[in-house]
Amino acid sequence: MAIKLIDKDFKRAEAILKDALFKHTFKNDNLDDLKNLKLLKAREENIDFELELANMICGDNTNFPYRSSYYMTKFFQDLGFDYTHDGTTRRFWMKDVLEELDIRQISFVIEKGLFRKRDYKNLGFRNEETKALDDETYFKNAIKEFKHFINESISINETVDLASVLDLNLNVELLFDRVAQTKDEELNNLLEEAKSRFLNPKDKQVAVEKLWDAFERIKTYFGHDKKKASEILITKISGELDRTYFQEEFRKFTKIGNDYRIRHHETSKKEIKDDKYLTYLFFSMLSLIDLCLLVLDQ
Repeated sequence: MAIKLIDKDFKRAEAILKDALFKHTFKNDNLDDLKNLKLLKAREENIDFELELANMICGDNTNFPYRSSYYMTKFFQDLGFDYTHDGTTRRFWMKDVLEELDIRQISFVIEKGLFRKRDYKNLGFRNEETKALDDETYFKNAIKEFKHFINESISINETVDLASVLDLNLNVELLFDRVAQTKDEELNNLLEEAKSRFLNPKDKQVAVEKLWDAFERIKTYFGHDKKKASEILITKISGELDRTYFQEEFRKFTKIGNDYRIRHHETSKKEIKDDKYLTYLFFSMLSLIDLCLLVLDQ
């Protein structure tokens, strides 16, 4: 028994070394090598690769032909491997066998064994549910399942950028971190409420509305005559950029606020339902207001 275990461990180690060698010698203009490289990537990324593949070969995954102990042994013998099922749980025995094979052998087992068409024509290899399928549909379902398995295995350890989940990036965080501290307390409150609302996905519409209210209010920062006060503000923020650029920005955002259901809610106003456009408008406006705040703080 001890010798048997040592033999298994040796074969597993040998398979790992062969896979490592393959990774350093494969040719990127060879279709077989590219095929095996993709399989190896799936194998390396998915800790349960052999077990899930074993479920397919055994037929515990019902999208594939069911193989009893006798047929599992025959499966390998037909492919030229000297493996005989020892009576242990089928999928675990199959997993142990697969762990002894290098990626080229795994590829051979899949191509010539798992997808051997005659097995998909044998109704004795199917359960009652899959017997109702025609042979071609059954075969195509197996291929589809296998493709999904490989793609999922390759991407299983991918991480998600939390900033993207939260719709945030470094510039966004800077915008959110800056606290409005102008002499206009109502303006400050509108900006903070807009930012707070935006972090709740259900409140993005309200966040945009509050930000547009802040924009209209900041246009009166230098007096009640909105047109004259806006011109003063535009002059102050222009700096090294052409003043007409900011005049156009102010006109553009004013028009958006009037044409869409942001500042006014008449039935004639256009509604924005898609979150990505609300996000775009929110940060476009927030960037402009943030520039205004920076200038007002000087």
